[in-house]
Amino acid sequence: MRNHTIEELVCQFQVSGSSLYELNEIIILLYKQNNNDALNLVLKLAMSDYGGITFKAELQIIAMLGTLHWGIKGLEKLGKSTIKNDCFRAINNVTRLLSHISSKSLNDFFFANSNLPCIKRLNLENEKYKTEEWITNAKKVLIEVVKSVEKNDIFPLGLIQNLIYPFNISAQEHMFAALMIRWFNFNSNNVYKYLELIESTTKKEIIYHNFLKNNPYILEPFHAQIWSKPKFGENLIPDFLIRSMDDAYTVIEIEEPNTSIMTKSGELSAKTTHAKKQALDFRDWAINNNLYASRKYQNIYRPFCLVVIGRESELTEVQKQRLKQENESTQGILKIVGFDKKTFRKTIS
Repeated sequence: MRNHTIEELVCQFQVSGSSLYELNEIIILLYKQNNNDALNLVLKLAMSDYGGITFKAELQIIAMLGTLHWGIKGLEKLGKSTIKNDCFRAINNVTRLLSHISSKSLNDFFFANSNLPCIKRLNLENEKYKTEEWITNAKKVLIEVVKSVEKNDIFPLGLIQNLIYPFNISAQEHMFAALMIRWFNFNSNNVYKYLELIESTTKKEIIYHNFLKNNPYILEPFHAQIWSKPKFGENLIPDFLIRSMDDAYTVIEIEEPNTSIMTKSGELSAKTTHAKKQALDFRDWAINNNLYASRKYQNIYRPFCLVVIGRESELTEVQKQRLKQENESTQGILKIVGFDKKTFRKTIS
C-alpha cells in the first residue's frame, strides 16, 4: 500500500478488491487522514458497485459504517451521496442504517458487532449514538433520503424491501414512518398552506391548532398516536399529546405565530413563560399521577414538553442565542421552537 496514494488505493479496490480486510486497511488509513477528502473517499467506497460482485453489499455496508467516524457530518453527507447516486443497493443499505440509528438499535445493524478494526474503532455500543443529536439527525436524513430517491416509483423497491425482510422491529417501524411521510407529501399544497398560515397576522390560535391536528407529521414525523386537547386531571388540558414510535410522550403547547418568543432584552416573553409553565405542569401531573395517567396513555412516563410559539426568523442573533441557552438549560425535558423552525419545514417540504 505504501507505493500508492490513498486515492489510488480506493480506485484500485473498487475495480479489483474483494477482501474485507483489505477494505479495513484502506478505511483505517482514511480515519488517520481524517479530513473532508478522506470522508469523500469513504463515501465513494460506500456507493461503489464493485463491478457487480456477489457480496458487494458487505463492502458497501462496512464503508457506510465508516462514515460515522466523521460524526453527524458523515451521516449528512452519506444521505446526500445516496440521493445523488439514487442506486437501489445504496438506498436499501443507507435507509436501513439510518432507521437503526434513529430507533436506538444500531447494535442490531449488519456488521455493527464486527471484529474488523475499522468497525471496532467506531465503538458503536457507545451511548452517544442514542443521544437526541444523533437520533434527530438520523430521522432528518432518513426522511430526506426516503422523499428524494426513486421519484418515479409509487412503491420504491429500494425502500419497500426494508419492510419485507425482517430486522429490528423498531427500525422497521421508523422505516415505515418515513415511507408514510413520503406518501402523504406527494402533494405539495400543504407546504404552501402551512407557510402561508404561519405568515398570517389575522388567524386565531384554533386555526393553527386544527392545521397541526390534521398534519401531525409537522410536530413529530415518527408519531404513533396523537391526542388533541387531552384531559389531564380536572383542569389541565394541553393542546396536544403525542406518543412516538419508541413510546416516548411529548406534551405540546402552542400559541400564535404572531406572539413574541423573546423580549427585546433577550428574556422569554410573558406568553412564552406562561406556555412553558403550562407544559411543565402537565408533565408534573403525569409524573405525580402516573398510575392513573398510564391507564389512559399506555406507558406514559416523564413526558417531554414542546412549546410552539412565534417565529424564530424574527429573532435577533442575541435573542436566538438566548433561546438556544434556554433550551439547553432544560436538558432535553422542554424545548421552545417557532412555527417556522426549519425541522418543521423539512418535514413537509
